[in-house]
Amino acid sequence: MSRLSARLLHIASFLVIGSGAIWAYLRYVHDLGPEPEDPVLAMEWSGIHPWEPALRNLHLVAAPLLVFAVGLIWSGHVAPRLLRPWARRATGLGLALLFGPMVLTGVLLQVAESEASRTLWAWAHGLSSLVWAGAYLAHQLRPKGRRVAVEQDPASRESSAASGVSSSR
Repeated sequence: MSRLSARLLHIASFLVIGSGAIWAYLRYVHDLGPEPEDPVLAMEWSGIHPWEPALRNLHLVAAPLLVFAVGLIWSGHVAPRLLRPWARRATGLGLALLFGPMVLTGVLLQVAESEASRTLWAWAHGLSSLVWAGAYLAHQLRPKGRRVAVEQDPASRESSAASGVSSSR
């Protein structure tokens, strides 16, 4: 993976994760208080935080950038490791498997028409995004030498035995 691709991926991930987390907090956790009793203030009171529209827009603009960045690194970084179990990390496998559901539920959330389907897709998107963001953070912080505990590639086992290198951990 090139430095440019990695930087694009990290920036897009930061924007999507950050805007989504803050937007979700403001929408579902932050309490704006009761509607004002003063009729003049009540006309201006919308019940949503003033930052919500900007965060939503940032999230919706940054998400395609993240999809593009993942597509950019897919053939050179992700796909080869999916086919070689000894060369992948568990966090990377989790990222690859969760990316599709996270994107799909985000799209379905945007096109949902009924309140019930919107609630379903919001929960599905929130949960898949939370797990994906945790896996992304773990993937970045985990030491690079640790791999999924799978039997080593037979070809590399033979070459390391021939060179006198032990394959035990």
